Amino acid sequence: MIPKDLIKSYRESVMKFGRFVEDMFDRSVYALVDRNAGMAREVIEDDKLADKMRDELNEKTIFMIGEYAPVGKQLVESVNGFILENALEMIGDKSVQIAVETLKLLKEPALKPLIDLPKMASTAEKMIRMSLEIYKDENNSSVVEELLKMEEYVDELDISIEDELRLYMMESPKNVNRALSLIFISKHIEDIADLCLKVIPKPA
Repeated sequence: MIPKDLIKSYRESVMKFGRFVEDMFDRSVYALVDRNAGMAREVIEDDKLADKMRDELNEKTIFMIGEYAPVGKQLVESVNGFILENALEMIGDKSVQIAVETLKLLKEPALKPLIDLPKMASTAEKMIRMSLEIYKDENNSSVVEELLKMEEYVDELDISIEDELRLYMMESPKNVNRALSLIFISKHIEDIADLCLKVIPKPA
């Protein structure tokens, strides 16, 4: 059986990583909306620390399973933590990709006012926070349905954004690169929302 103090420490490390990744995503979107190249570069640089935090958590998970051979609820929790920490690392990667596309966009004037993308991002960030709270509190019965509705909303916005940007591309070849970058960013945000559904802890 895994000692309670070790489980507590592990949970705290997962939550710390989750908050770090959530902040990366928030800053990547802020950099896009505010056209802040410096912040976009900071997000890209933070990817190294996110990878380090993920690797350390993976090592802790492997140690707990190998050292204590947990069964039942403890084994399920260890597996849930492993899934969550790797999904969080992927969210960090998506945040970096948003920052990379933002730097491309900043080389030219803004194509259009950003209206739906910030809505998508705000919803996805709430989903990240809710997924972490589910892990922390071990209670998902009242939240899963809400997460599903939020994910559907993100999907709808993604479709709307892509349709609008395709019109911009048809309007002029000069719009193509900027429109494609915004489409890529929309897809990254959609992927983040999908990842939030995948990390919902499985019951023991």
